Amino acid sequence: MNPLYSVLFFHEELSEYYDRIEVWLKKGIRIFWFGSDAEIGRLKSAFGSFADAFFLQAFSLEQIPNHERLVKMVIVDGQGITEDPMKCNVLDWLDAHLPAFNVAQYRVEHCREEENIVVKASAGTGKTTVMIDRILYLMHTVPGLNMSDIYMITFTNEAANQMNDRLQAMLLKKYSLTKNQKYLTWLEQQSQMHISTIDSLAYDLFRRFGAGVGFGRDLRIQPLEKERKTIIKDLLSEELSERRSIFAQVGMSYSQAARLIDDYWKEITRKGYTIREILDRDWGNGGTDQAAANFQRIFKAVLEQFEEQYRQVKMDSNAISINDLFFDFGHYLLDERLDCGGLEMKYLFVDEFQDTDATQIRTFARLVQKLGAGLFAVGDAKQSIYGFKGATDEAFEILDEAMGGNVTYYSLRNNYRTCKNLMEIMEQYFFAWSREGLLRYEEGVRPFNPDRGVVEMEYIENKNSIPTQTVEAIRLALMDLEEDILSGYKKVSEKTKVAVLVRGNPKAAEIAEWCRLGGMTVVLNSDSPFFLSRAVRDFYAMISSFLFPDQPLYLYQYFMTPYADLNGELSLTEMERLEGDKEALNAYLHQFPAYDTWQSYQKKFRLKPVLSVIKDMVNQESLIERFIAMDKGNMTGDRWTEAKKNKQALIDAKRYRMNLDKLMEMIRQRTNGEFTSLYDIYVYLSLMIAANREEMEPDIDMVDDYTSVYIMTVHKSKGLEFDTVVMPAMNGRLIPGERTGILINDRKAAWCYRKDASSQMSSTWYQELREEAIRKGIEEETRMLYVAMTRAVNKLVMLVNDWTMYESWSSLIRKVGLINE
Repeated sequence: MNPLYSVLFFHEELSEYYDRIEVWLKKGIRIFWFGSDAEIGRLKSAFGSFADAFFLQAFSLEQIPNHERLVKMVIVDGQGITEDPMKCNVLDWLDAHLPAFNVAQYRVEHCREEENIVVKASAGTGKTTVMIDRILYLMHTVPGLNMSDIYMITFTNEAANQMNDRLQAMLLKKYSLTKNQKYLTWLEQQSQMHISTIDSLAYDLFRRFGAGVGFGRDLRIQPLEKERKTIIKDLLSEELSERRSIFAQVGMSYSQAARLIDDYWKEITRKGYTIREILDRDWGNGGTDQAAANFQRIFKAVLEQFEEQYRQVKMDSNAISINDLFFDFGHYLLDERLDCGGLEMKYLFVDEFQDTDATQIRTFARLVQKLGAGLFAVGDAKQSIYGFKGATDEAFEILDEAMGGNVTYYSLRNNYRTCKNLMEIMEQYFFAWSREGLLRYEEGVRPFNPDRGVVEMEYIENKNSIPTQTVEAIRLALMDLEEDILSGYKKVSEKTKVAVLVRGNPKAAEIAEWCRLGGMTVVLNSDSPFFLSRAVRDFYAMISSFLFPDQPLYLYQYFMTPYADLNGELSLTEMERLEGDKEALNAYLHQFPAYDTWQSYQKKFRLKPVLSVIKDMVNQESLIERFIAMDKGNMTGDRWTEAKKNKQALIDAKRYRMNLDKLMEMIRQRTNGEFTSLYDIYVYLSLMIAANREEMEPDIDMVDDYTSVYIMTVHKSKGLEFDTVVMPAMNGRLIPGERTGILINDRKAAWCYRKDASSQMSSTWYQELREEAIRKGIEEETRMLYVAMTRAVNKLVMLVNDWTMYESWSSLIRKVGLINE
């Protein structure tokens, strides 16, 4: 017996294996022992540190009836667990009688190296753990495998960082217990492992293999919005007749038509469709009137010519926009115009697989098939909530088709997050929604958190009471959590927080404002556009002041940022009195000491590289100190004690610093290093501020802060868990009103243009596809509610309305009724 990764013992005699177990553990071999209480006591006493790290897992069989009838067995490295009937029977028996041993996780971890694996993992079932364990199994058992041969795709930078941290912690723990040098070697190799977002992977592969389709190796990320819109406008002009007014032809102005076509194109590509795929759909014979029919004909004609012209612009500029990255890469690969031969990828792991669109899924399948690599995809169709980006709850079915059925499926059911009674209450709702076809919840989980949880549901009294009831519910939740911690009942950890989860950014911002007015400190993590953040706007004002030194407006805006140490207040009354006289305004502004500091930096820009001077400015400690002072000045009211002001200002300052750090990294990546000019940065930021709404602010987390309320959208909460979840905004409509957009299914395409509140243009199949979209939208809203509820560990608080005018999260709860426990 020469194990490489693990040994499982069932009903064996410990005395026969004790010495070898000691040797194996110290080599890094995992041990699974099923035996008597006495044997387990001896193992844990001798190897407690290994047991604490879960490298030794020991389970008692004594309390299980008829266990002695089963045969003795040793399983080395999981060999035979899929084809040997006796080994399969033992694992099935353990799954039925000893759920504390996660058989599904063991099977995934020990699956044959050549298998393509799909893991369906419900919320809180340990998908990150099973991915890391699978990587370690492969590293131990596959000859010659290096960390650099493993690729992993996550959907956020935060998730990539978390995965890196978790894997590093596991390798460090292995080394600390075994002192085996190979774990240090793997730690050194970990930086070569490709854990990245989907766009980062596409960019890397384009730079390496893009020459095959016409790109150069120095391919740049560049916003191409202006170029794209110019192409659309030119093509539109060619299709329109000069003999009739544009409005008479298409029922809208030229600029409206151009903007509408561009919006439709963005929606089409965001959902993963190519122009060709869309044009091949059935569009019907026109629309609501002749203008609609004309617009549809012209729209399709523009699309027909647009793709090739846009592709040529990218080639000529050797640039690609961030939004086009994986879309273009995927379709070049699927059309066999891009060859990634030579890529040393032996395994591809995809996290949060339910968030992928059809193009991404087929690209992953084609990539592993071409390279002979293994695929490992993990996700939960019940958490598919990115339909607006083309994600689908049918992701696993699409993958199965793309892989020709060459995949092995596993399901993780053991829930380690939510209290047992709380999970049982939640499942009453989940199964009810499943029976109505709103949620795929065919099989319940097995909760392993023995603590007693709390569910509080109450009706909203009336619309006017929503702010008061919301703030009071949050305040009570914070007080209860603080009391539990101070009494020693709960320990402080990263999850001991009160989180308020809502559907959208406006509601998150509104509730954050209510809480601040109520004297609470708030951490707001919503999908806020990064380039509209205060840190970026202040930076832009600072850059602009040096580019346009004679313009008093820019200098005034600079003085309003923490970059300026403004001793003394500016008098707006005095500035208004000067009636726009530039010379007088400049003379007034130049009298402040902050102008002297500004001049000193202006001189430095002439003598030193621009980025060097900017780094000095953004890294000065006084910048954040001045930001904090300005931030505290905006906190007014009796409830803002000095302690609360300091705490909220520290939260806001951390966000400001993180945004600044992100901005500096983006500038470094996208500009010409030490040869960058102020004008280059100004142009880049001007474009981004005007057009980029895709890049979001990074989330912040305050260590051991259980007295602040964390407010975020459900999308932001994915992958997180909180002691207490409060859901106060459950009255939003599930069915949105009709709006401008394009709808697509497997056979048909349709569009709608809302001219104003009372009139619209639409195509033939619009109403049919809208009804289908409404049904899918309600299903996605149900999945969103599922995600929100399953973030809770110990307590779930819901404020429900009893209004019956429209469908909402509240109406989904009312289908079962309000439960308090």
